[in-house]
Amino acid sequence: MKKFYVLFSILTALNLSINAQLKMDSGGNIAIAATPTPNNYTKLHILQSTTNHTSWTNFAVVVVNEPTNNRYNQGLHAYTYFSSAQSNSRNYGLIGRAGNASNGFNYGVYGALIGSNNGAGVFGAMSGRYDRDTEGNWAGYFNGDVKITDTITANRVKYNTLVETSDQRLKKDISPLSSNTLTKISQLNAVEFRYKSYQELINDGIVNIGVQDTINPFPVNMNTDNRIQYGFIAQDLLQIFPELVYMGQDSVYGVDYISLIPIIVEILKEQNDKITDLETQLNNCCKTSLNEQQLRLGTNESTNTSENSEISGQAARLFQNTPNPFTRETQIKCYIPVDTRNAHIYIYNMQGTQLKKHILNGTGEIILNINAYELTAGMYLYALIVDGIEIDVKRMVITD
Repeated sequence: MKKFYVLFSILTALNLSINAQLKMDSGGNIAIAATPTPNNYTKLHILQSTTNHTSWTNFAVVVVNEPTNNRYNQGLHAYTYFSSAQSNSRNYGLIGRAGNASNGFNYGVYGALIGSNNGAGVFGAMSGRYDRDTEGNWAGYFNGDVKITDTITANRVKYNTLVETSDQRLKKDISPLSSNTLTKISQLNAVEFRYKSYQELINDGIVNIGVQDTINPFPVNMNTDNRIQYGFIAQDLLQIFPELVYMGQDSVYGVDYISLIPIIVEILKEQNDKITDLETQLNNCCKTSLNEQQLRLGTNESTNTSENSEISGQAARLFQNTPNPFTRETQIKCYIPVDTRNAHIYIYNMQGTQLKKHILNGTGEIILNINAYELTAGMYLYALIVDGIEIDVKRMVITD
């Protein structure tokens, strides 16, 4: 009789039809069927709190479905719906609450995928979307948008497009980055590394394992992506940009790499301004030097540095390297007057530091070959110096 009262309460809560038929066998199993009789029955097992069920104990209700092929089988179906929109109301299809068991092992709702076919332990679909092929094996699969109002923690995040909320209406105390913030970027030390395997994390005491499912043991030897990774050490970054470092509930540090992008952009803008200013100074200097040399050589011919111009007259000239940019080799062409005592081509980095010095032997049209392996990928300046006078400066780019 006790089982009957418990079952009656469950049926009432689930809003089952009053036409439901109840059948109980000698083992206490109750078959539920509505009118007309369905093709298969669902059994509700009402168990005492001390009854063992394999390795599990303390079941209030066990719902066991006997599925039939080519049908939509449901172990438990809970449904609540208003025919028209209602205000000041709440609908919960299913409520799960749990607490005060072993620390870390309280689950309001637990879903696990079993068997050999793909699927999901928990499947969720937004309005207008329903079940679909998960095309894989997932702990959770959501067909539609998912919103999390706080932190999400994951070992790896794979996405098509990452969008970070950046609406001005959500921000306050907005101000440009200070020069102090920009200069701190030079203190960062990027490293390459590999992540530890799951077993190594367990051995180091970083990950703890509790009671395991004896039917489906937890794979403690989970493989970890062993590829080389690039990034920063959070503990080091904490000393420079503490606002970019976070600690999760698991006491593991994380880095907000996205917020480094605005700092890098401002540094690039500042560096570009310096490069433009340096190029202007060099061009002005070279024009003055070239005019002086033309006077010394007795010619008033104007400077023409276009690579397509003809090489003629007595004035020294420097042409743009070809190809530019280049990955393997490039050629620098120049013209050296016949009465030149010495001529050189110097290569500088964008900070003005001299990297290479090439002596030019002979006069007339000279071609200098530059191999990419002599320098690292980047942007460089090269200058033609004739008899101690800068003739011209141009820019070349080496790419990977």
